[in-house]
Amino acid sequence: MERKKILWVRLDAIGDTILAASMLAHIYEKFDKPRITVLCEEHTAEIYEASPYVEKVIGAGKMRLFLDSKYRNGIVQYLREAGFDIALDTTCSWIQLSDLFLVGSMAKEKIAFENLAQIPTETMEKRRKVFTRLVSFRAPYEPEMERYRDFLADMGIDVPGLNATIWTMPEDDAFAERLFAEENLVPGLTLALFAFGRSHLRTYPYYGEALRDVCAERGFSVIAFGDGAAYKFNQACLDEVGVRSLNLSGKLTLRQTAAVMRKCRMAVGAETGLAHMACAVDIPNVIVIGGGHLGRFMPYTPKTSLVTLPLDCFNCDWSCRYEKAHCVMDVDPSVIEYAVRQTLESNSTSPRLFVHPAESWEGGKGKPSWRMVEKFIRPGVVEVISPPVGERALRKRPADGSAFSLMRGGKGGKKPLSVTETMSRVEALRDEGRIEDAIDAIESGLRENPGYPDLMNLKAELILQGGNVEAAKEVLWEAVLSFPFDTNLLNNISVIEVMQGRHDSALGMLQRVLEIEPKNETALSNLQYIQNEIEARTRLVEAEESILMEDYSAARKLLAEILAAYPSHEDALCDLAVVEAREGNTDAALRYLQRVLGANQSNEYAVQLMEKLLLR
Repeated sequence: MERKKILWVRLDAIGDTILAASMLAHIYEKFDKPRITVLCEEHTAEIYEASPYVEKVIGAGKMRLFLDSKYRNGIVQYLREAGFDIALDTTCSWIQLSDLFLVGSMAKEKIAFENLAQIPTETMEKRRKVFTRLVSFRAPYEPEMERYRDFLADMGIDVPGLNATIWTMPEDDAFAERLFAEENLVPGLTLALFAFGRSHLRTYPYYGEALRDVCAERGFSVIAFGDGAAYKFNQACLDEVGVRSLNLSGKLTLRQTAAVMRKCRMAVGAETGLAHMACAVDIPNVIVIGGGHLGRFMPYTPKTSLVTLPLDCFNCDWSCRYEKAHCVMDVDPSVIEYAVRQTLESNSTSPRLFVHPAESWEGGKGKPSWRMVEKFIRPGVVEVISPPVGERALRKRPADGSAFSLMRGGKGGKKPLSVTETMSRVEALRDEGRIEDAIDAIESGLRENPGYPDLMNLKAELILQGGNVEAAKEVLWEAVLSFPFDTNLLNNISVIEVMQGRHDSALGMLQRVLEIEPKNETALSNLQYIQNEIEARTRLVEAEESILMEDYSAARKLLAEILAAYPSHEDALCDLAVVEAREGNTDAALRYLQRVLGANQSNEYAVQLMEKLLLR
């Protein structure tokens, strides 16, 4: 009997990938070793490449999929020709591109989540017509792993539970062995730290204080993990811990990170993809978690101990209405230390939630009130623990952690006089057209104030003015490594990324700016520029999906909307040609293609379509 061919579409982040990966083993068993092809984002492809259940991996850039019709349609064509029996999108949050690929695959069965809360009614009706099954959520705040169990159950696969999963290759494990040997690290005495959150709302600055005593007493070494942007923040935390350490931020692949982490005694850090990786490699982990969506993604394993300050503003989905995320930033370091000690000293049969005690938190006066929100902690499933305040008084938090000061850079305070003087001098030189002299003046200022973000920003602007785009971006990225939440740096990087056609990266930068400063006018303006293009591309994707469904009237309407705003939009004209051709109007189709090629003779997509029409 021929093995079934299954398409698995996951166009989402690292943590989500690690959570959902546990489903593949059960699908592989249910369908008697099917041939599974994975379509995922480029940065998660290496995870699937090591899976024993996956035959082929297509790693794609999500924004390129939006912006490049030829690239997108090439993947659709490949999927259609592959002849899949089943196409699965197990992503809990709706991604329109995923729908396009499931429909475009022409698989005999197409299964996805229903997701009524996110999807417009008109789109939902279309989905119900073309998808074989849509799996609904039992509750709006159902844990992610339970949703995956429901998805499997809908396919006739009953499993008692799921856990995060990541695969490594023998070379990854050999790398970890060499690292521990060369650095004289002892697995039982090594702690993994990932202090840097992808958002400033999830980034806690006092890990150093929380870990200092326990690491010194137990003779622990500490390894820091993360990407390049996390390096200096992690290093500041390591310096505060004050024991032997190794900073591997930005130096490892995902699989190498997993292999090295697997050899550690414990992991401590922020709620990021690395927290799920710690669960996947099955080591005890203590995670500082806020109230954005507590309970949805974590906890799901007895190896996890969460630490939080429970407040009445929980379930904000990280749209924090306060000046800072109190649920993370105001956790006392001693609560984390207590959680670390308890997790080291005893195993648990259930996840644990260590909460900052109510009696040590004063709400009101612009601050939220302490409140244990039971619906997030699943009584009887998660053990709730409060450190005994009477036994050991909570420490007074420092005014500001040195690590967090590092992140803020020059923001929020008065510039040093030398910086102000330097910037004035540089502006005067720039007004005179003396760009090289202005750059020399900045270099002089940086020797006195190394890495100061305002100076680095100005240096990048001058280099960009001189026409060297790549060099300007290098300066900005160098500054971001030290000051990852400086909004001026991030805004300027987004501008350069747009200049280079890297809309995906630009969008990511602007989203980070607006997490830090929701009303940042520069970011909002830049975001509107990008979103105008993305909006057109989103409609284009929807039109192409309608074409695949043979709903040509809906496709015409969407394409007409695009052309009303952008009369010469080449991809919209090409898709209109496809609609005309499918309805038998060859002459009309050729006219649209001639319009495209009259403006751009090198449009390969239009050339290919015209050749097909003329040769058939």
